[in-house]
Parts: sequence; C-alpha cells; structure tokens
Amino acid sequence: MPEIMSHPSLPSQPRLPIQPELPELPEIVAARPTPRGLRILDEPDRGATRAMQARPERLSVPGGTTRPIQPSSSISPGPQLPPHPLTDAFGRRLTYLRVSVTDRCNLRCTYCLPEDADFPFGDRDFLRPEEIEAMVGALVRLGIRRVRLTGGEPLVRKDIVEIARRVKALPGVENLALSTNGTELARLAEPLRAAGVDRVNISLDSLDADRFRAITRRGSLEAVWNGVEAALAAGFSPVKLNAVLLSRQNLEDVDRLVELTLDRPLSVRFIEMMPTASNRHLQPDEYVSSDLVKQRIEARFGKLLPLDPDQAGPRTGPAAAYQLAGAQGAVGFITPLSHTFCANCNRLRLTARGELRLCLFADRVYPLRHLLEDSADALETEILRVLHEKPAEHMLAKGDYGNLVSFMEIGG
Repeated sequence: MPEIMSHPSLPSQPRLPIQPELPELPEIVAARPTPRGLRILDEPDRGATRAMQARPERLSVPGGTTRPIQPSSSISPGPQLPPHPLTDAFGRRLTYLRVSVTDRCNLRCTYCLPEDADFPFGDRDFLRPEEIEAMVGALVRLGIRRVRLTGGEPLVRKDIVEIARRVKALPGVENLALSTNGTELARLAEPLRAAGVDRVNISLDSLDADRFRAITRRGSLEAVWNGVEAALAAGFSPVKLNAVLLSRQNLEDVDRLVELTLDRPLSVRFIEMMPTASNRHLQPDEYVSSDLVKQRIEARFGKLLPLDPDQAGPRTGPAAAYQLAGAQGAVGFITPLSHTFCANCNRLRLTARGELRLCLFADRVYPLRHLLEDSADALETEILRVLHEKPAEHMLAKGDYGNLVSFMEIGG
C-alpha cells in the first residue's frame, strides 16, 4: 500500500494496521450477478413490492445478527408536535429536502459507477434555476426548512451559484447546505458562501494521493484539499468530510482522517457502503460495519464522547456524532445497514429532472415538473397526495435497493 501523502496542512502520526473481520451481507445480495454496465431498471411490480414489505419480526443485518423491528404501522412520531403538512403515514415530520441539480460528475468513484459508465440516466434536460426555485418554494411552503444541493457533482453546473442564491432567498429556508466532491470548491467557495450556502459536505475517501486516485479513478487529492481549506477560509460551518468505508481500499486512512478533527473544526463522517445496481457486486468484499471502525478509533485515540444537541447543532441527517476529548472537530457514523435510522427519517429528495423521490431506495419517483405549468396549488396538492406512499423503511437487508442505479442519480 503506498505511503500516506505528506501535506504541510495534515497532521502526521503513525498508523495502526487494520485487520477487521468483515461481516457478510445477506445472501440475497451476495448471490446477485455482477452487472454488465448500467441500465435503467424497470419499475418493479407494485404488488410484489408491497408483499415484500410484510416483514418478519426480526430483521437480519450484516454480520448474521438479528434485531427486533416494529411493524411499519407502529413507527412512532415521538413527542406530540403541532400539525405539520409534510407528515407521512407513520407520523414522521419531513423538514429536510435534498435537491439534485445534475446527475453528471467529473469523477468515477469505484463504489458509485463502473469505469466505463456513460451516463445512461437520461437526457440533459435538468431543471432550470427558476424551476428549482419554484419547486423548492412549494415544498418550503408546506414545511421544508433545510435544503441541501447535491448531484451528481453540483459544482459542474455553471449556474450553481445562481441556484444557491435563489433557494436561500426563499422565505422559510433556514439553512442551505451543499454536498460536493471538492474538485471545484477552491474557486467557488467564496461565491457560494456569498450566495447563502451555510455549510458544505466534501467527499474525501482517502488522504493518500495514490489511493485517492484509485478510488476516484481521476481525482486530484491536492485539488480537493485546496477546496477543504477554501471552505474553512470562507466561513462555512460546519465543514464535513465524508468517507465511504471500503474494506479493501481505504481502511488505512481511518486514523489520518480522525486526526484531522483533533486541531481543526472539521467533522469527519464514516459512511457504510450501500448497494445499488452499479455496485452490488462490490458489496460482499468491500462492505465493513462502522461498529468495527468505531472500535478501531477508540483503541487508538480513546473514548468517543457523544455530542449533546447543543454541540452537534440541528440534526438534519442520520449521522451519530461523537468527539474525542479535547478535539476541535467531530467524528460521525452513518449506518444504513448495521443500524438503520428509517424511523427518524425527515427527508424528501428532488431529482434533477423534477421528480419527487420519497425514499433513497424507493422503487419509483413522482414527476412534478409538468405541474409548474399549472398553479402553485396543483404542485402542492400533488406533493401532499403522494406523500403517504413514503415507505416505513428501506429493504436493503433483503437485497432490495429499489430502482436506484447509482448514487450519481440523486446524491445519496
């Protein structure tokens, strides 16, 4: 394995070897054949899908263990809250919207796309800035309060600053975030901050230049790190670094990534690899539970202390947040397979072509763009009509990832 890149801004400490006992995915995932390129999946039979959602009393999770689960109808909304228009059939209040502005990307990460992928997701007729403004505006009027711009890679759009400015100016938007691979962030950090973007998430799977290049297939670690520095200088708060855990590619980077939080106000989050049509063949060898990584971190650095709500800030996503004693930054874990968080889901997704996706791993989307030609009431009425089809939870533990071909379609 190549040596970790030496960078004047990065802390340098010795590494410990990682030799995890990798859990296996459920047999239904491991048995699926290697896909031959990408394709748009046919929509599954709705009756079969609903039948599959008649779940057992215990749910298998990676590693062969089981845990009790509640029937969908018993998911509790928690404390009694005032009426909220965007409340689904299980009492979950939806206040967070992820908006994909493109499904194009300038990288080809191994866990996202095959190397020869040629974007079979559709034409380039993405929502225009004014259409994004109108659609997000309708959802904000219904109760969305926090918005994230995603891709693909959102910074490949030349009008991304205008999009950010329009969304942040909508009455009711309390916070605007952006997820990026960071390759173009050095030149756009200041304009995006001036446009109203409050915080950024940057994909950074390795601090070793060669490993980074191998994972992204064409990325420059130096360019991304310059983007991290630019984000800090521009005043984004927080700046989060997202690393997808890959057992054969980047576990040696765990220590170095955690070290970044010791003397910098960075939040490093480790994300369990999730299956899609384009990466399912990688799952049996590359998946690693965040529990193993957490144990590894604590063996090296000491106890990870849970952040209280005041320290962690408003919770918009599923990450469990921790901090090492005396550290400036934080460490988080996103655990869609080992510890599901669907019961607390608060989000909706809007695709780059104006479709509403109720769950990342749902088996369908709901077209909304055509309703922009009608009244605002028509758009809001349709959103409320389909809202109650949001499923109780994803079915990844059963090997069902819906009709999602790649995370490039919707930005995770």
